[in-house]
Amino acid sequence: MILAGALTREVIEYLKNRNTVMVPVGSLEQHGDAAPLACDTIIPVRLCAAAGMKTDTAVTPSITFGMSENHMGFPGTVTLQSSTLSAIARDISVSLYTHGFRKIVFLSGHGGNRSPITDGLNKASEECPEADLRYLLYRDLPGAVEKQKRLFCPDPGYHVTVTEVSMVWHLMGREMPEFEKVKFPPEPPDGAVISREKWNSILTAEQVRI
Repeated sequence: MILAGALTREVIEYLKNRNTVMVPVGSLEQHGDAAPLACDTIIPVRLCAAAGMKTDTAVTPSITFGMSENHMGFPGTVTLQSSTLSAIARDISVSLYTHGFRKIVFLSGHGGNRSPITDGLNKASEECPEADLRYLLYRDLPGAVEKQKRLFCPDPGYHVTVTEVSMVWHLMGREMPEFEKVKFPPEPPDGAVISREKWNSILTAEQVRI
């Protein structure tokens, strides 16, 4: 059930027997010439919609913007502060819980959302006793990494990956455009905070053409 198109009475009826809801969350950030800015939103939106149809599970509208500060050196990128995204996740969770949803899954297409959304869910849990609040990157889904390795390569990288680029154009029903193939530099250490200027430098000056 797509909540955005549902009537209130349909939600009431749904909650008589079901209490699960999925929240797609992504970002609007640069993916070079390989993929559109909303790549990380399009993928979880379509995955949640397909899962919702297959299992008759409720799906909310997406959180279109994520925490993308390190991509702000590239025009078109929009970022939320960590505290803002955390508050959004908290508010959505508490709102849905208030109406009777008890299993709330945030499915993300952008790895940078993990810390702020997890923080928001931790805060929400204090007000939502016995709720099951979860954050998942779509690559965390059962069998996703194994299939990725089988279809593409053992290590697809961490940004503008072969997996997300192929998925987004397929889901959009459009032919993949021609773009220069590059090998991205090593992924920064967990927890590393890199400025937008440094990230711009890394992704433009230090890429190795292949």
